[in-house]
Amino acid sequence: MVAHLETVTTLAIDPQQTCLLSGSHDRSIRLWNFETKNCIQEFTAHQKKDDESI
Repeated sequence: MVAHLETVTTLAIDPQQTCLLSGSHDRSIRLWNFETKNCIQEFTAHQKKDDESI
């Protein structure tokens, strides 16, 4: 499953374990079919990338 251009920062699996959501620093969210590992849909520019600090 290669698709995000930057680091993946969050993942979520639906309760039926059929879909996976991934969010990335590339400002995209991707919806994946968990079995086929294919990207079903991409949502781009969902929000401004925040500055991070430790």
